[in-house]
Amino acid sequence: MDQAAALDHQTLESYFFGEIEQLAERNGHALPENVEAYIVGLLTRYARRPQAAGRKSRPIALEYMRARGETGAARAHALRGVGDRALYISGVAPRSLHRAPVSVKYFQGIGAAAYREVASNDGPLAVLGEVAERFEAVAEVIGDVVELGAEKTPDLLAIYERWRKLHDPRDARRLVAAGVLINAEGSDVLQ
Repeated sequence: MDQAAALDHQTLESYFFGEIEQLAERNGHALPENVEAYIVGLLTRYARRPQAAGRKSRPIALEYMRARGETGAARAHALRGVGDRALYISGVAPRSLHRAPVSVKYFQGIGAAAYREVASNDGPLAVLGEVAERFEAVAEVIGDVVELGAEKTPDLLAIYERWRKLHDPRDARRLVAAGVLINAEGSDVLQ
């Protein structure tokens, strides 16, 4: 997170809301307000305790299976925790998974499934169903918020090299927006 930008805001929540608003203005489409609010809450929680999603946590599949074995409120809380962790990792650190035996799609599948199991049609958990349906897009927004705050002037060469290695669609979009015509099969041309 850009410390100077964060100082312009009174709270982490207002900082993240501001970043999401900037993204919506930039790309021309926004998520529903309740989903945006959920993202802000999630980012705020993880900003205050980033170790919660770290590599020292139990494997997400084991957490998911344990959560499904719970009952009542404990089950809902555990499934939401699995979904939150999967969403955070999918958005903030998807490239770290290229060395892992599982892909970002694996995390997205588990996260969306966990949210679907705990979502309700109405009430405070209804937003989880919306997040599950838009899981990949929500993860991209989270990643864009983190990148927007961290990197006001992108290093296009670093983004290009990362794209050539990992073929992350988010990197491809950033390159195209900067005027780089990319071709996964052949050479790339700077316009």
